[in-house]
Amino acid sequence: MNYIKDLETKGFKIEFEKNCQDAEGYDLYLRIRKDDSYYESFFSMSNSRGYYFTSDYKNDCSKDGCSWSFDDDKLICEYLGVDELKEI
Repeated sequence: MNYIKDLETKGFKIEFEKNCQDAEGYDLYLRIRKDDSYYESFFSMSNSRGYYFTSDYKNDCSKDGCSWSFDDDKLICEYLGVDELKEI
């Protein structure tokens, strides 16, 4: 079972939001929710698949989400279909 499906079976909702795309890349938000708690991380991604410029882990959270610990890189890798993320 993959990591996303595993978290979903535990009641978490995993969301990815792609914004502000240009010739160099895009912003990718990872949001994890459960009940009225959430956790969010931000990645500035390159258009080259699997590469990123910057990341901000747990840049926003609420309630129980502030104490959650997830492997954000693994979640992003599954979403993108790559083995690993590489920083540019």
